[in-house]
Amino acid sequence: MKFDFANTRLYVNDYDKCLEFYRDILGLKVVMVSGVDRYVELSEGATKLTIMCRGKVKEYFGSQTPVSFGQQDDAIALSFGVKDVDEACKYLENKGVEIVSQPWNFVDWGVKLALVRDPEGNLVELVQGSQMVGAE
Repeated sequence: MKFDFANTRLYVNDYDKCLEFYRDILGLKVVMVSGVDRYVELSEGATKLTIMCRGKVKEYFGSQTPVSFGQQDDAIALSFGVKDVDEACKYLENKGVEIVSQPWNFVDWGVKLALVRDPEGNLVELVQGSQMVGAE
């Protein structure tokens, strides 16, 4: 059996703020917007991110579906490549985005990383590939 990766979906409370964050601040392109419900598909190259209002989940899948949107535990992070992570953090900070961790060199992997949060509190990783001393 073959499984083809389709997309990453975020179930959100504040659809409008999340759409603004991913479309207007991070620059993802809108591929499709549903006129029926609060759902959008965004992309950057071959990567697709979809956003859907949490309220629609039970409506579509039924109240017996065991889906929970409990306390956040940062079990997932969306990762975005950037040319300059320091510049990206300054840009996002100026847009009011919460910076979780300022940029740091992850020497073992040869990258520079920073962590921010989207409007729903989801963890977003910014990754800058680099040629650092000591990187393998």
